[in-house]
Amino acid sequence: MKLLNENYKTFVFLLIFLSFLSFFLGFYLDENSAGAGGYFGDFKLNWSNLQIFLNNDLLTAINFTDNSDPNNQFNSSRTPLVYVLHKLFNPFLDNQIDFRRSVFIISLSGPVLFYFCLKQKFNESNLLLFLIASVILLSPYYRTSAYWALDENYSFISLLISFLLLNKFIEFNKEEKNGKIYLQLLFLTFFSSLCVYFDPRLIIIPIICFLTIIRSEKKINLKMLSILFYMVFSLPYIYLIILWDNIIPPNFAEGRGLGSGFFFGNIGYLSTMIAFYLFPLLFFKEKKILELIKDFFSHKGNYFLISLFFVYLFYLINFYDFENQVMIGKGFVHKFSIVLFDNYTLQKIFTYFSFFISWIILLIFTGRNLQVALILLYFFLLSITSSWLLQEYIDPLIMIMAFTFFSSKLLINNRNSIFLFCYLSVLLVSSNIYYFNLIK
Repeated sequence: MKLLNENYKTFVFLLIFLSFLSFFLGFYLDENSAGAGGYFGDFKLNWSNLQIFLNNDLLTAINFTDNSDPNNQFNSSRTPLVYVLHKLFNPFLDNQIDFRRSVFIISLSGPVLFYFCLKQKFNESNLLLFLIASVILLSPYYRTSAYWALDENYSFISLLISFLLLNKFIEFNKEEKNGKIYLQLLFLTFFSSLCVYFDPRLIIIPIICFLTIIRSEKKINLKMLSILFYMVFSLPYIYLIILWDNIIPPNFAEGRGLGSGFFFGNIGYLSTMIAFYLFPLLFFKEKKILELIKDFFSHKGNYFLISLFFVYLFYLINFYDFENQVMIGKGFVHKFSIVLFDNYTLQKIFTYFSFFISWIILLIFTGRNLQVALILLYFFLLSITSSWLLQEYIDPLIMIMAFTFFSSKLLINNRNSIFLFCYLSVLLVSSNIYYFNLIK
C-alpha cells in the first residue's frame, strides 16, 4: 500500500469535497446534465407511474390504462419493482420535491458502496479509493437520475451490493455447514437478480455471479442451491414476460424497435461510448500507455481484430444510411460531430474515424482478457436489438464494472486517480454546457 504525502492528501481530500459539494449544489440548482431532467422530462413520466401504483393494487397498476386518456398508463422500459418498493417503504411520496429528495438521499449510497467494493478488491490508500468512488457523483446520468427521481441508480446500487456479496461468498472459508454461507448465497442471488428487475440490460450481472459460483471450489450442494434460488427469483419476471409478451412493457418495446430488426449502426456508436470511459483506465494498467500501444501492434494476431473494423466500415459505407438514421441517442460523438460540422460528409468522416479510434482503444484495454471481451461482446450484441442507444446505458456502468466485475488488472495511484477525476469532470461540465444551450 502506497502512502500519500501531505500535499497529495490535501489535494485529494479537496477533490472529494468538491465532488460531493457539486452533487448537492446540482440538486439545489435543478441541474439537468443528461438532458432527461426537469419537471417536464422523464420525471413527469415517473411521477405518473408512481401515482398509478399508489392509487391501485399491483395487478391493476401493471395493466393500468385510463380509458378516458390512453396515454395515462404504466410506461417504463423496466419492471415496476421501483414503484412497488416506493409504495411499500418510502414515506416521502406526498409531493414531488419530497419524492425527489428521497431518491437523492438513496443515491448518496452509491459512492459509499463503490468505496467498499474498491476496498475489497484493491490494497490501496483509503483516501485514493474514496476519490475514485466519488467520481460516480460526476456522472451526468447518475446525477440526473438522483436529482429527478429516475430509475437508473437503483440498478447501480444493486450491482455494487452484488459485487460485495459475491466476493464475501467466494472468500468464505469457514465450515460450509455453517448456516451463514447459505444466507450469503441467498442474499447474493437475490441482489444480483434485482439488477435485472431494476434494468433488464443488467442480466449480465447474475450471469457473472452464477458462473463464478459454478466455477468456484464450493460444494456441489451450494451450486445446486444457487440454481434453485435464481429460478425462484426469476419467476416474477417470467410472469411479466408472459403478461407483456415481451421483456419490457409493449408500448416501450414497440417504440424502441425491439423485435423489429437489427440496428448494426449502433455497434460503432456504442464503441465510442465504451471507449470514452475505458480510455482513462489505460493509465491504470501496469505498463505505460505507450508501451501498451507498442505491445498491441507488435502482436500479429491483433491485426486480424483490427481488420474486423474495416469489414464493419465496408458495411457502413455500402449499406448504412448515415443521413437518415432511425436511431435515437448515439452518444457524445454524434453530438460532437453536429457541433463541429454542418456538412453530412464531414460528420460522417469524423464519426467513422471516431469508430476506428474507439475500436483500437477497446482492443488495447481488453488485451487477451477473455472475460472482459465477452462482457463487452454482450453489450454490443444487446445494442443492435434496439433503435435506442443512449449514453446513459453506459455511464457510469462501464466505469463501475471496470473497477469491480472486470478481471482486468488495474493499478491505483495518486496520478491516475486524479486524472480520472479531472477527465470525468470535463465530461460533466461539457454536458451541462451542451444541455443548457440546447434547452435555452
